[in-house]
Amino acid sequence: MWEFDETVEVRSDVENGVQTPQQFLWRGRLWLVCSVQAHWVETAAWWERGVIGSGVGAATATATAGSSAAVGVLDADWGPQRAVYRVEAGCGRHGRREMFDLAHDPDSGRWQLERVTDR
Repeated sequence: MWEFDETVEVRSDVENGVQTPQQFLWRGRLWLVCSVQAHWVETAAWWERGVIGSGVGAATATATAGSSAAVGVLDADWGPQRAVYRVEAGCGRHGRREMFDLAHDPDSGRWQLERVTDR
């Protein structure tokens, strides 16, 4: 698994009242979402600590950035909550598929790629 903090361009659609990613452009490649494996909402409590991850305080963010508990540092551009989608997406002629975690801030409309997992 690789962790990222990269803005991505996402085309989404509303399915059953929930905005859901359909495709995204990452590093010049178009990925088509085959399925949404999971969806959850993270609230402001994660942001108040400065680091996403369980039990990691802002004062220890630098020291624990490499630990499994620290997932990523959030910046001031994010609103009080965001939706995260774990999607299976394919790219290219042969349809290579990988798992991605895409985060969406409904206040700003910003999308971010957080994780990629090989298959």
